[in-house]
Amino acid sequence: MAENENQDASPFGEEPSGGRYLLGGLFVAAVLLLAMIGSQTVRGDMGEAARSGGWWAEPALAPGVALVLTIVASAVAFLFARKEVIDWAKSLRDYGRIVLIAGCMVATVFLMKILGFALSLLVLAAVISFIGGFRGVKLLAISFGAATAMVVIFRVGFAIWFPRPALFKWIDLPFWLQGIL
Repeated sequence: MAENENQDASPFGEEPSGGRYLLGGLFVAAVLLLAMIGSQTVRGDMGEAARSGGWWAEPALAPGVALVLTIVASAVAFLFARKEVIDWAKSLRDYGRIVLIAGCMVATVFLMKILGFALSLLVLAAVISFIGGFRGVKLLAISFGAATAMVVIFRVGFAIWFPRPALFKWIDLPFWLQGIL
């Protein structure tokens, strides 16, 4: 009998999730992108979009179809989603952490020019671990482990090497150490 009761339970629980608002935001974003599709898509497969600033280098059919389907699906889902009372302070706090982590990832890309691949990944892993609530030895272990794994994956596995960062031009480190960092 207990199995049937669990089968009918919502997989997300009864806590408000803000899904209705997310669907509304998705609808608005898709409408805006569809409105811009004429100026942001160009014909051709020779890379004209990169030179013209557009985001699609082929006819607008594929993104147009995807955006129309997104608009229809998000509108229907929004209309059928249950109305919820949202604790906006808690939601902003929770989603704020996600935005902060996404910002850290973007900052890491820019830090690679200055600190290099391994050091910027070490900073990223340390900051994200700190945001995640890790402290002390766990923070250090996660940071060094994640940075080491990423260096091994990209440098050894994919054989991707980046140009010498600005830090190594300022500080004269041995060449073998520059290759590791």
